[in-house]
Amino acid sequence: MVYHKCMKVLLINPNMYRFPPVPPIGIEHLAARLEEGGHVVRVLDLCFSPDPYRDLEGAVLSFGPEIAGVTVRNIDTVLYETNEFFLDEIRNLIGRIKSEFGLKVVIGGTGLMTDPEGVLDYLDADYAVVGPADDVVNDLLEEFSGGGEPAKIWRRKYRYDIACPRRRQVIDYGAYFSHGGIAGFETHKGCGSSCVYCLEANSYVSFKAISDVILEIRDLVDAGFSRFHLCDPEFNEDLDYCTEFCTALKRSGVKIDWALYLKPANYNRRLFKLMKETGVSLITLTVDSWRKCSLYYADIEKIVFMAKAEGLKIVVDFLAGFPHEEESTLVYFLDMFRRLGPDSVGINTYIRLYKSLQITPVIMGDPGLRKYILGDSVNSFFIRPVFYNHVNPGRLRELIGGDKIFRIEGMERGVNYCR
Repeated sequence: MVYHKCMKVLLINPNMYRFPPVPPIGIEHLAARLEEGGHVVRVLDLCFSPDPYRDLEGAVLSFGPEIAGVTVRNIDTVLYETNEFFLDEIRNLIGRIKSEFGLKVVIGGTGLMTDPEGVLDYLDADYAVVGPADDVVNDLLEEFSGGGEPAKIWRRKYRYDIACPRRRQVIDYGAYFSHGGIAGFETHKGCGSSCVYCLEANSYVSFKAISDVILEIRDLVDAGFSRFHLCDPEFNEDLDYCTEFCTALKRSGVKIDWALYLKPANYNRRLFKLMKETGVSLITLTVDSWRKCSLYYADIEKIVFMAKAEGLKIVVDFLAGFPHEEESTLVYFLDMFRRLGPDSVGINTYIRLYKSLQITPVIMGDPGLRKYILGDSVNSFFIRPVFYNHVNPGRLRELIGGDKIFRIEGMERGVNYCR
């Protein structure tokens, strides 16, 4: 659909975190959607910029945009020990865009899920799109270009099967690869699980057309890239879909090396066989210790064993130390991982709190738990980093006992696929 007024839109990636650097694929999809709507788009990727403000000025003066879009991938690095807070730098950038160039600013990205109104207010932006922006951003621009005053908050319309055009050429993948980054793709948006600590819990799920995803991968392979990381929350949201995807990837003949996340659900032996045949080199299994039924433990065991049977490397991301959790629960999981023998287990006992999480009111409403809060808890929006932790770090090291299978998260930067 082409909209009534063509606008010049400057899309900006302000994410300069490089451990590892992550190509902004959301901007690639958004650029394609805007061009479908008849708009003219330029992308300013500041990830490797030595002088972001100079590059911003150059882009604005040479392109002459009528509106700017800024992505907020994360508001911080989530881990406690090496935490970096990103919003102050983004706020300064947005302030420069508005004060020096008189442009309205639309923000989007996963970081908004923490608290859309709070992040919009903190950054002093004009509009925010919550959820993937590709289906609503053209509507926002139509209203804006018509002289009206669009709503401050826009929310994406979800549907089951979505097309996903992508403008890979707007990002310099060579720069990302030379700094340790790898290509990404996704098969769906949202997550149907109900983890109390996760921003994407119980969110609407939209699956992408498999043929479109295969074309994305083929395009990147043809451009010389072969290593990929899946950007889904977890790959196995739906067993039928991910089986169909792997089958299509295998039949396409496209050869890649890819890493992915799984949750302890929705799997069978065929899926693991297909993952091996399509080039999966690393599985990260997401596990937590929050009040589980017995089937959860059985699923963890089966997934680790099935991965190992296919010769697939499998590591565990383990979050523990929930409110009122006894040490015996942590010991149970440590003993289980020792028995199962995944390639490694990353342990995190610092729970990042956000306003929108289910667990936040549980902790804030219990005076006995509030003493374990670290960070700016006076800020009711939880925009600046706030953590809950009642597990003594020294005691955790004692329980690990020098076992090399375990790694305490937050002590070093990086993610599983680049370690």
